[in-house]
Amino acid sequence: MSEPPRPELVRDVLGIDLPPERLEENLAAFARILEEIQKLRALDLTDVHPSIVFDPTAPYRREPGP
Repeated sequence: MSEPPRPELVRDVLGIDLPPERLEENLAAFARILEEIQKLRALDLTDVHPSIVFDPTAPYRREPGP
């Protein structure tokens, strides 16, 4: 079983002081998000290229029109 949340740690890391019931709600909501992030990190994307590559210099490299 995981250890209970420490309000002082949350306050120090996030810079906010939450009442205990609100802290529990937030931790429960973010736990599901963390599970999904862990699934994504487990994927082997070595040979997969991104669908979009951002290149801010592309507009300046266009060849002039006719």
